[in-house]
Amino acid sequence: MLCRRNEGKTAIKSGAALLGAAFLLLSGSPLEAQELPGGIVRLIETQCEDGGGDPEALAEYFMDLTERPLDLNAADREALEAFPLLTPFMVVSLLEYRREFGPVTSAAELSLVDGFDAAAVQELLPFVTFGTSGSGGAPANGRKRIRWSNKLILRSKYEMKREGEHTSGLAAPVYVRYRTEAGDRFAAGTTLETDQGERGFPDFYSFYLSAEDVPLSGDGRWCLESAVVGDFSLRFGQGLVLWNSFSMSGLSVPSSAVRREVGVRAYTSSDENRYFHGAALTVSLPAGFRTSLFYSNNGQDARVEGEYFTTKPEDGIHDTDALREARDALREEVLGANVSWRNDFLKLGVTAAAYRYDRLDGRRTSYYNEHLRYDGWWGNASLDWLLSLRGLRVFGEAALDRRGACAVLAGAVHPFPSSLEASVMFRYYSPRYIATHAGAYCRSNVNNEHGVSVSLRWSGRRDAVLAASVEYTYFPFARFGVRNPSSSLRASVEWEQTLSGGHVLYSRLSGTYDDGRNTRLLRLRLGYGYAPETGFEAAARAEGSYAGGAAGGLVYLEGGFRPASGKWRISLRSTLFCAQVWDARIYCYERDMPGTFSVPVYYGKGTGLYAVIAYRPVRWFSMSFKCSARKYFDDPDKDVLYVRLQLTLPF
Repeated sequence: MLCRRNEGKTAIKSGAALLGAAFLLLSGSPLEAQELPGGIVRLIETQCEDGGGDPEALAEYFMDLTERPLDLNAADREALEAFPLLTPFMVVSLLEYRREFGPVTSAAELSLVDGFDAAAVQELLPFVTFGTSGSGGAPANGRKRIRWSNKLILRSKYEMKREGEHTSGLAAPVYVRYRTEAGDRFAAGTTLETDQGERGFPDFYSFYLSAEDVPLSGDGRWCLESAVVGDFSLRFGQGLVLWNSFSMSGLSVPSSAVRREVGVRAYTSSDENRYFHGAALTVSLPAGFRTSLFYSNNGQDARVEGEYFTTKPEDGIHDTDALREARDALREEVLGANVSWRNDFLKLGVTAAAYRYDRLDGRRTSYYNEHLRYDGWWGNASLDWLLSLRGLRVFGEAALDRRGACAVLAGAVHPFPSSLEASVMFRYYSPRYIATHAGAYCRSNVNNEHGVSVSLRWSGRRDAVLAASVEYTYFPFARFGVRNPSSSLRASVEWEQTLSGGHVLYSRLSGTYDDGRNTRLLRLRLGYGYAPETGFEAAARAEGSYAGGAAGGLVYLEGGFRPASGKWRISLRSTLFCAQVWDARIYCYERDMPGTFSVPVYYGKGTGLYAVIAYRPVRWFSMSFKCSARKYFDDPDKDVLYVRLQLTLPF
């Protein structure tokens, strides 16, 4: 499948794929260009290779962490366990250190805590604090002054047209995002967007009003943990019923096998198909109970014929009359609840959801989807659990749909000595299980899969990390492109070495075999990075792929400079690639403007060059510019040249 990325959406088209994400880190120093942790970048690359994931929502999550970092000294066990960059052993070790020695006061002291090597501490620093930032600011009368903050983002991209090519709608996409906050509890925001070729502005809009951590009683035993009116996302249990956002399951860290549920959250992505619209809230109750309620009535793109919908376009592009007519032509109602209970060691949760379309399903029935049809009201219910005993976590979820088809996911994560962590996960998804809004770990969909995954991670001395994983999946029923039962096997080994002076070496070997499609894929990646706090930066990568007799390759060199003033930054990269067969394509992260990053696919034979410049003369204004060109030796008609501009105004 060939993909195209258009300002936050994925569409089918020949030639290229671009999965982007908004990652805005513009608070603090005059111009912060802090990158995502290397493990997160590799996670997004892997998700792009597999054809899934939601990098924009993932990046939004880390953006929020930079603006509201986790206090390592004030956070309780539940908050620490929910933090994706902390392994179970790190959580237990930090809690024991706090009990014995008191608060951790600096990064240097944190590196002395068992399980926190220098590389791990460096990766954590942009997203955590040691409790000092919030110590002041309260007036003498004891009242805490409400702090208002706002951020406005304007972004556009212009791509050079080929001879004879024209656009009926807007010549360039337009993206506007605004967010305002009143203290740490109340927020409102909106996202407005129109893609290239669409008419009018905005073609898509999203908005929300939200509240967090509002006490409902004087003793704090009743608390409104979160409430959203407008657009929201839901993440419960391990995702067998409701999970319409990102996950960390692709990380080469065993602890990422456990989903970190967050319940109700405001939706800030520009993806037009992964959100609910209505109202939702989560209330914490005495004795460890928590309950969430939600209702959504949302429009979805669909081609409609009378009482039936026949197709559901999901790319969010409306650049033809037919696609404009399909915009929000179908409506879906969703309602449900989640109730959970938790103590120091055990968490139990029950999730139930019911949903329906306002028209009947008239899509074409085929061999791979004939058992996945429903009309009228449908629904799911599940029980999830999480047992935490020191570093050991035993987790899982079991779910049923309206017809009684089941899905089960279970696993465990265990740290051995501080240098070794392991996980195992088993999943059984019935071929007839239907859960429209499920997002549990899977290879294709949350049905028609039986699988087991094993992962290991060893942190050696001298800042070396070795990770390995293997996964076997059996598909008992026909799937798209495969009419018979089939199976797949994939494995990977990664090595990362942090040297003195900020130099990092990275290598990854991965392979996949699918007997149903008779495909074999082998990838080898070698990388180098050097990124001091200021001064000259450098990066390089060599990657090769081998798919069924066809090979692909990519090499890039990158250099950059960031002065001590922090007011500007420049990066340059040159790339050579050759992948004549689609199965041998290569996904490669590339630096973008501060505020975005992208993972384009390299397919064909050619070269690429880009420059990124970011400038922030004053605290309340920043400007970012990117110019990118790609030349194809074998097909000049595919050549690409574009510029992108973004203005950010935090105030």
